[in-house]
Amino acid sequence: MKRNAVVAQSGGPTSVINASLQGAIETLLKSEKIDKVYGARMGILGVLREELIDITAQDPGEIALLSQTPSAGVIGSCRYKIKSEEDMMRIVEVFKAHNVGYFLYCGGEDSMDTANKVSILARKEGLDLVAVGIPKTIDNDLGGPLQPDGTFAICDHDPGYGSVARNIAINVLEANEENKASHTSDPVLVIGVMGRKIGFIPAAARLADPERKMPLLIFLPEALSKDDWKGNLEYITDMVNETLRKHGRCIVIIGEGVNVGDLGILKDAFGHAQFSAAERSAEQVVANYLNGLDRKDEQGRARTRLIVKGIARYEKPGTRQRREIAYVSEVDRREAYEVGAHAAKLALNEENGYMATIIRVPGEKYEVVYDKVPLEVVANSARTFPKEWIAPNRADVTDDFIKWAMPLIGGPLPRFAQFKEIYAPKLCPEYTSAGYR
Repeated sequence: MKRNAVVAQSGGPTSVINASLQGAIETLLKSEKIDKVYGARMGILGVLREELIDITAQDPGEIALLSQTPSAGVIGSCRYKIKSEEDMMRIVEVFKAHNVGYFLYCGGEDSMDTANKVSILARKEGLDLVAVGIPKTIDNDLGGPLQPDGTFAICDHDPGYGSVARNIAINVLEANEENKASHTSDPVLVIGVMGRKIGFIPAAARLADPERKMPLLIFLPEALSKDDWKGNLEYITDMVNETLRKHGRCIVIIGEGVNVGDLGILKDAFGHAQFSAAERSAEQVVANYLNGLDRKDEQGRARTRLIVKGIARYEKPGTRQRREIAYVSEVDRREAYEVGAHAAKLALNEENGYMATIIRVPGEKYEVVYDKVPLEVVANSARTFPKEWIAPNRADVTDDFIKWAMPLIGGPLPRFAQFKEIYAPKLCPEYTSAGYR
C-alpha cells in the first residue's frame, strides 16, 4: 500500500535550503511507494498543528523553482524544541491520521535530535515510519572532527556553508575597495559576521585574499579568550594598530560570538544565542573601543585608540549573509539538491534513523560522495573549528583552511580593476596638508 511523506525544515534558513527540499520532493514523487508528499508548514510546528501543505498538488513549475528560491519561506521553518511526551504523541497521532510513512527533516544537530526522537517513538507506538535527516547549517558545525587526510568525519561540510562563505568573501573584496578609497578619513572598517560559537564563517573572509595582500584581520570566537573580554579588546586594538603602521588602513572581520563583553543577548528555545537580536554587536563594541568612546574627555570628545587620523566604522550585514541568492555557490546548490535526493532514497529504501551525509574524497581533486550516518551520532552534537587552522597570531587562518574551503564557494570570485601606481614626476616642493601638520 502506498504511504505519504512529510518533509519539514528547522532552524535558520540558508540560500540553498530549498534545493535540498527540491531534491527530496522530486525523488519522492517519482516513487511508486508514495501517494502524497506533504510539507509541514513552519517545521515540526506544522505537524503539531496539522498544517500539511499538499506538495503533490502544486504546479511542477513551482517545484522546479525551489533551487532558485532563497531562504525557507516556501514551507517555513521554526526553532521549536520538543520537550514533552505530549508533543511527541501528537506527532505520532498526526502521522497515523495522514498515513505518513516517511518523515524527512532538514536542519542542524537539534533537528537531527528531533528526527531521532520521532523515529524511536514511532517504533515504540507501532507506527510504520521511516525518519531520515537532511543536513543544513551555515555554521558548518554539524559533523565530526578534522581527520589526518584533511577532510572532516561524518559530514565534511554542511549545505548552506559554501554559499555564506562565498557571500563573505565577496563582501570582503568589495569592502577592500571602499577601504582603499576612504581610508584617509575611515582607516578601519570592522565587519561583523555570523557564527555564534564557531569560526567557519569569519574564516571564509580569507578566501577573498588567499595570498594575504590585503590589510585584513580575522578574529574567530575560538581564537581569543572565552573569559577575558577586556584583554580581547586590547589585543584586537594592538593588532589593528600594527596593521595601520604597515598599511595605513585595516579591515577587521569579527565573528559575532567573539567575547568582547556583555552584548545583552537573547536565546532561543534550544539555548542558542540570537546575536541578531542583541542590544549590542561585537563589531559595534570593537569600533567604539577603537574610537575611544568609553573614555571621552570633559568636552565629550572621544579619545581614539587608533594611531592614525580618522575613525573606525562598523557594519553588520545581518541575516542577509545566509539568504542572498545572488551570491549562491553553485557547488553548494548542487550538493544541497543531491543530499536532499539521497535522503529521500534512504527513506524509500526503508533505512530508518539515518541522516544523509556528504563525504569528501581525499586528494587534490575536489570530489564528494553521499552516504549516511545514524541520527543518534549527530543528534545534539557539534564539531569545533580545528585549532591547527588558527594562525599563530590569532588574527587569521592557515593555508590548510583555504585549501579545504576554496572548492566549496563554487568557482572564481569577481576580479576588480587594479591600477599600477605610476605617477607623474613631482615638480613642486614637498607639501604637508594643513590638517595633517
